[in-house]
Amino acid sequence: MPDVIEKLVATFLRFPGIGPRQARRFVYHLLTQNSGAVENLAKDLLALKKQIGQCQSCYRFFAATEASAQSVCDLCQDPARDSGFLMIVEKDADLEAVRKSSEYQGRFFVLGGLLPILEAEPEKKIRLRELQTRLKASPGQLKEIILALAANVEGDNTADYLQKFLAPAGLKISVLGRGLSTGTELEYSDAATLKNALKNRS
Repeated sequence: MPDVIEKLVATFLRFPGIGPRQARRFVYHLLTQNSGAVENLAKDLLALKKQIGQCQSCYRFFAATEASAQSVCDLCQDPARDSGFLMIVEKDADLEAVRKSSEYQGRFFVLGGLLPILEAEPEKKIRLRELQTRLKASPGQLKEIILALAANVEGDNTADYLQKFLAPAGLKISVLGRGLSTGTELEYSDAATLKNALKNRS
């Protein structure tokens, strides 16, 4: 098998949820496309890195246009959002799912992952230092931290760890109510379920 094919298969295998068979199907699909389609894909991938920035306050990805050349996204700059509430989510897709529910109007922080059971180096898996910096940046403003993490073993383990980690801050810490089924990824929850989970957080 040509080395370039195997290299591309290995690249697709690094994508979340993609197995060897799917990765190989992607490569062969690209081979059936004309040169223009493949070149456009390459251009779009390059543009993705050039035109999308990462907020240095909440760590979500956002369109880094000239108007938003600063390193803070539109959500973090929005004066209408309530700075008394900070919701911690695992990833951007979770943040967007919560936004679509229209139930929450506070601030966000993207943790960047979850902690497996018995994780020895949590600071390498999730943004702990960045979270500390975020909390120090708003002294006296925060009233509640909401842990909006997946309802599975890793999500529960991460929530337990964060509750201990955040305890010295002396803030109210809540978790989403179990309107979310155990094992459910937040990203795939419908708006009504997320509304119930937010209302019944504990």
